[in-house]
Amino acid sequence: MSDVEVEVPCTFKKRNLKCKGGRKRKTSSSSEEKNSSEADEPTVVLPTKRAQKANPNIQSTGGQKKQRVEIEDELSSDDEKQQPNTTLSVQQQRENATATYELDTEKDKDAQAIFEKAQKINEELKGQADDKVYRGINNYAQYYKKRDTAAGNASSGLVRKGPIRAPANLRATVRWDYQPDICKDYKETGFCGFGDSCKFLHDRSDYKHGWQLEREETEQKAGDSDYEIHSDEELPFKCFICRESFKDPVVTR
Repeated sequence: MSDVEVEVPCTFKKRNLKCKGGRKRKTSSSSEEKNSSEADEPTVVLPTKRAQKANPNIQSTGGQKKQRVEIEDELSSDDEKQQPNTTLSVQQQRENATATYELDTEKDKDAQAIFEKAQKINEELKGQADDKVYRGINNYAQYYKKRDTAAGNASSGLVRKGPIRAPANLRATVRWDYQPDICKDYKETGFCGFGDSCKFLHDRSDYKHGWQLEREETEQKAGDSDYEIHSDEELPFKCFICRESFKDPVVTR
């Protein structure tokens, strides 16, 4: 029995891997603890904008938009400086009674000015020898003076050479007649109780006024049927007297 060897069981110990590679913290002094406490305080880190390098493959419209806005602001400020106050000028134009309306030829270039220039040249060359100088078709030498004629008296008084000039100090006004004075009864029925004493025009013309044509053109509702002239034998849409529909109309053969 003593010769039998007793087997001793082998035990395995599991190692803890959490502390593997760990570093033991050194004991720090009071100064190091103070510095570490200051470092533990929360701090705000502001992002710094890095300078972007010019890359031809990256394009942006932000800079162009900003530059365009700056240019528009400069132009608007220049326009405000250069643009005068037009309200006063418009008011002055309305109240300017001495304004003239120059529709005809300028006074220094019309027929009267040419005639007066020719007379002046003839007065200067009167009694002198011919110098063989051509002065234009309107400045030929006149060897006798016209008297008691329109051409001779054109430089004095109200007699003027050329067409009569329109008055330049009159203002033209335009009136759009949207309500023509036409007798409604006479236009619809052909009879008016006032007779010849009616102050409205007795006209039965079937046409449209200018404002009606313009309104139809804007509304784009004008058609060929609107201009169709209906026969007089047909009954009208409603009675012209009572303005109601026909109930029992008398039809003649």
